[in-house]
Amino acid sequence: MGDHVEEFKRILDYRDELLKTNPGSTCVVRLSEETFEGDRKMFQSFYICFDALKKAFKAGARRCIGFDGCFLKGVSRGQLLVAVCKDGNNQMLPLAWAVVEVENTFTWKWFIKLVRHDLELGDGTELTTITDMQKGLDKAIQDLLPNAEQRMCARHVLANWSKNWKGIERRNCFWRCAKSTYEQELKRNLDHMEKLGTGICDDLLWYNIERWSKLYFKFFSCCDSVDNNMAESFNSWILGPRHKTIITMLEEIRIKVMRRIGQLREFCDTWITNISPMALKVLTENTTKSMKCNLEWNGEYGFEVKDSWDNTFVVNLGNQTCTCRSWMLRGIPCCHVIAALHFRKLEPINYVAHWYSKETYLKEGLESVGERSRMKTKQENCPREVLR
Repeated sequence: MGDHVEEFKRILDYRDELLKTNPGSTCVVRLSEETFEGDRKMFQSFYICFDALKKAFKAGARRCIGFDGCFLKGVSRGQLLVAVCKDGNNQMLPLAWAVVEVENTFTWKWFIKLVRHDLELGDGTELTTITDMQKGLDKAIQDLLPNAEQRMCARHVLANWSKNWKGIERRNCFWRCAKSTYEQELKRNLDHMEKLGTGICDDLLWYNIERWSKLYFKFFSCCDSVDNNMAESFNSWILGPRHKTIITMLEEIRIKVMRRIGQLREFCDTWITNISPMALKVLTENTTKSMKCNLEWNGEYGFEVKDSWDNTFVVNLGNQTCTCRSWMLRGIPCCHVIAALHFRKLEPINYVAHWYSKETYLKEGLESVGERSRMKTKQENCPREVLR
């Protein structure tokens, strides 16, 4: 544990070393305009986005980013802002993080501007963001990523709403509403909710339901998450470093991310199919459910599929759609689609979105966060197999 004063003095040296050993990365240190004794300036913010993480997002990650902030616990107080997405196995993939004095609209705008530039997000078209009601974050996203789909973490909605409406049945009903993928399902769950208390639905719908219920989610990100667990998991994962002085903390976070990328590359060798274990698990569960479905075929691409709850859905294999919307939201065939595929003697695994494939997953972890500049000098003489 270093002297925090000495570490702050060397923050610019640390930035230069990161940029030297990680070509293509972005590292920004913001200092006060005012000069103090000895021509020194006060530290305000530190931002880092490694080139390896930029390439991972652009090459293989779904365009769904969770933003979150957490408090620093050490002698140097402040907050850490993070941007995190999910990889092909639904595990967190950190993209960028920043140390700031306070969490407000100005610091969020500063952070999102840098993330937008590094990840080439443009105006947010075909991008999904998930937030936890942080101070100033929604305003920053609306201004800088106006065309992005903005989701609200359902866990935070529940935490606020349940202050007045406690009980296991109410909580379970809330989650059924949040996970409803088609209109009739949501209506049925809201009707049930109405019976659990006078005015309970009015209080719930005060929180814009279009931002936390799957029924209203768009399809382009192939991510149906209703919570911001990926960002909150990152904050918990770095809990130890958050108690340390600034350079010690930032270096420990870098090393943890570097190790994680290496472990995920090795993890890919354990896959038993061409799709990720998470996608395979969901596909297997849906296959089991499909055995209870009955269907009628129209002779071409369309099917009417009735599930075990007597709900009827229309599946079109030509357009790759199902009226339950689950297939389009997640990119993994639902039980109705699997029943139709089996009827046509087609293999469901071939209809899983490319985001979950081994090829795409490997693109996310081709490089590590470390001293890549030294590796490049050796690449010309190394066989490709060795480099992998």
